Amino acid sequence: MKHYRFYFYTAISLSILYILIASITTPYFLRLSTVNVLSSEIEASQQQARLLAKTSEHALNSGMKKDALIESIQSSIDHTDEKNIFNSIINWSGRFVCYPDITIVGTEAPQGNNAIGGIENELSGEALYTMLFNSDTSTGTQSEIIHMTPVKNSDWIIACHVNKSNVVATTHKLRQQLYIIFLIIALITLVFVLGSIRLISSYYETQLELKSTKIEDGVLNLTKLNASLENYQKNLSDFKKVQDAQVQESEVVSDQGIDIPKEIAKQRILTYVRNELLPIATEDISYIYVDNTITYVVRKDGKRSTTSESLDQIYTYLDKKAFFRANRQIIVAISAIDKITKFGNSKLKIQVLPISEIDIVIGKNKAAAFKQWLDL
Repeated sequence: MKHYRFYFYTAISLSILYILIASITTPYFLRLSTVNVLSSEIEASQQQARLLAKTSEHALNSGMKKDALIESIQSSIDHTDEKNIFNSIINWSGRFVCYPDITIVGTEAPQGNNAIGGIENELSGEALYTMLFNSDTSTGTQSEIIHMTPVKNSDWIIACHVNKSNVVATTHKLRQQLYIIFLIIALITLVFVLGSIRLISSYYETQLELKSTKIEDGVLNLTKLNASLENYQKNLSDFKKVQDAQVQESEVVSDQGIDIPKEIAKQRILTYVRNELLPIATEDISYIYVDNTITYVVRKDGKRSTTSESLDQIYTYLDKKAFFRANRQIIVAISAIDKITKFGNSKLKIQVLPISEIDIVIGKNKAAAFKQWLDL
């Protein structure tokens, strides 16, 4: 549910952002596109007007009758007023000689035209756009004269007209097309962004699941390890009881004069407390460690004493079932281990009772041997 809400808010945010961008950029692109189209059509109509003027001049100089020429020109420009820009012919009296709509031929051309600045005047696409969209196209004439070219040796003038309503309709159509393009781009962008977010989030969710699985496996392994520790401590306690029984039995046999082999593992360690000698039974030892070249023996009651022997010497005669050499610095009794936790990468940390002043860490090279030791 949380993911769907996140996608929903992301889609809303992107939509609002895109609407703001589209509302700002659409008028600019619309104006730019319309101005470019008008500039191209103005240039084409001016060239066509000049060509028509020269053709008419040449035809009149060649002796062609005006009526025949007018009929020819009228047929060539018939119904061209449906275009954005078209041509007509006006005589000096201000009446249309040729016009795309033949019903207008003979009528007077509109006076006070906004675009006319004189014969051979030049009107840019930018100026025409400003004129069309800063004025009310619903009033007045439907066309404006934007350029005039005289026909030499005659009373004719080739006039270029702009169809105002047609240009405005074309602009509105172009605006709709731009909106559709922006909408399509917005949908594609939205799908791409949401899809990318989905892929990235899926990847990280997978990674998190893998990490969670590893953590769960680590916790499970530690649980098994601690369970093995408890079982081993119990087995060792039972073994001690059996061993004590065997010792008592051997004492009885010894009293009867029968020789028995001596145990290899020592039962006591000779330590010092200041200048006083203090033997400690191995079953009372929690751990033995070295600090600043001094070997310390810590008992289960938390009391500490020192010994002149090194860890290597001590470990040779300790019971390997009851003691483990965690590292070069410490030997730990199985009965003193309280908890085993994961430490770093493939390492184990042992917590003992009484609490040790130094961290007891089993490196990854010895971790397997420690696990095997617990399973004995």
